[in-house]
Amino acid sequence: MMFDINNIRPLLEEDTSIVGDNDKIHFDNVKTLKEADEHSLVWCKLEGESLLAQIEATKAKIIVCGNKTEIPDKYQKQKCFIISESPKLQFSKIVNELFNKIINPVIHKTAVIDAEAVIGEGTSIGANTVIGKCKIGSGCIINCNCHIDDNTEIGDRVVIGSSTVIGGTGFGYSRDIDGKLVLFPHVGGVVIKDDVEIGSNTSIDRGSLGNTIISSGVKIDNLVHVAHNVFIGKNSLIIANTVLGGSAIIGENTWIAPSVCLKNGVTIGDNVTVGMGAIVTKNIPDGETWVGNPAMPLEQFMKQRKNG
Repeated sequence: MMFDINNIRPLLEEDTSIVGDNDKIHFDNVKTLKEADEHSLVWCKLEGESLLAQIEATKAKIIVCGNKTEIPDKYQKQKCFIISESPKLQFSKIVNELFNKIINPVIHKTAVIDAEAVIGEGTSIGANTVIGKCKIGSGCIINCNCHIDDNTEIGDRVVIGSSTVIGGTGFGYSRDIDGKLVLFPHVGGVVIKDDVEIGSNTSIDRGSLGNTIISSGVKIDNLVHVAHNVFIGKNSLIIANTVLGGSAIIGENTWIAPSVCLKNGVTIGDNVTVGMGAIVTKNIPDGETWVGNPAMPLEQFMKQRKNG
């Protein structure tokens, strides 16, 4: 399907403007700047002379870019520019609306679903997925080979990647008088709120006595381990290879970078950034950036490196 600027106008943020030749330009694909043809919509994150060089080099006629560089008239006569304070966000919204394929909801014939499970309207369940006594909302996409155990509650528009396990038994043991390891009971559940996305090969354990809770808007990458009774606040991001210890608490709008390890029971505040590979053994206040092993405030880390 061929689109033009009129398809884009309703999708623009308030800080976005359109300049250049926009009456004759049409597009039907999305590509990188280097791979683009004259009917491609592209995004450029560069500014200044680097942006102008990319504009000169690309064949694309319609470009989403930042607002820190003035576009010369010669380019405005050749191409159309969607200029935004947040070009990546603006580009994402356009592409998601115009190019993301519509998935027809289907429950695959090989899926195994408990008779007491409640599945919302328009939810898709992939091949070989096993669903226990759960409540799953509307418009969800649960991919193939997943296992969702009993006592799991999932909200609306949740996406779960392939081979992910939700609601499995946590890891907590005590030794008896003979030294034998006895599993602490895990009789809680998992609560996943609306608009959560969970990657493939991720494990989210059920709570021991209470619930493991993933708040609305949270995005969890592939290969993440979420232990029993973890709480993750709204709109936080948990990136690949991260391990969240039991009963850890993560606030809202927080970024946990790849390969982070959180000790059991630590509390991470709102609007926090935890750097790649950090080992977090202490609570982190709101709004701070911590890095290193053991993790510490970024300013302290840089001071230690400077002092050798």
